[in-house]
Amino acid sequence: ITVMDNMSDMKSATDAIDLSGNPIVEKLDALSIPHSTYAHTLSMTADELVANVPLPSTNETHTKNLFFKDKKHGFFLVTTCTDAEMNTKELGKMLKLEGKVNMRLADEKLLVEKLGCKKGCVGPLSIMNNEAKDITMVLDGALMNMEKIHSHPLRNDASTALIPSDLVKFMKEVGVETTVLTFPKKGAVLPGKVPSSRPDAAKGGEKSSSKPKIAPKDKNAPKAKDVNKKQTKKGETQLALKWKKEENFAMWYTDVIVL
Repeated sequence: ITVMDNMSDMKSATDAIDLSGNPIVEKLDALSIPHSTYAHTLSMTADELVANVPLPSTNETHTKNLFFKDKKHGFFLVTTCTDAEMNTKELGKMLKLEGKVNMRLADEKLLVEKLGCKKGCVGPLSIMNNEAKDITMVLDGALMNMEKIHSHPLRNDASTALIPSDLVKFMKEVGVETTVLTFPKKGAVLPGKVPSSRPDAAKGGEKSSSKPKIAPKDKNAPKAKDVNKKQTKKGETQLALKWKKEENFAMWYTDVIVL
């Protein structure tokens, strides 16, 4: 296999790669769907793919593919742009699933059984291998706005580039109905959520001070009287003494020590 170092080498990489017997390529050719399939560095994850295989334009994208299993709701193959945020709770709401939703990533045994591929090789085109038609195919709406979509043809050392309309056409031809949803981008604030550093709208967008300012004391202001303070006559104390010093010094001294 000739590994493509630059997207301009796509034709040579396509000619050099051995795709004989690849079910995806054969199906695309049989349906007369135009495609470009090329070799590249083996990439196990979407992040690795983005780093290893840079695309010529921001209007083209690799895909992130997640295969979920839910005991109550069945199987879901979700294909998004690589910068999409994935939250299974939100996904369940978008799909309008009723009752408890507990989506878990399927293991490799199920990947082989349902999609005919191993871990790291999943792509939207692998849905053609789902003979039981028991998988819900979910596509990111942002993919439909791209010039080309790049995804694995059952192997993670190669990718197949299609225009969005041809990807949809492929799905229809293999008997798969797709559900298109809009996924937020990574780091985006979801509707109804408030960012932690949101400015104070009441102050024209300025951030409020962490501590309120305390007004300085007016030195000329009259001092407030403490109404709860006990008043005493001149020469008297507030100690509860039973004896006077001049009458009985010993007992007076005992009272003072005790109090």
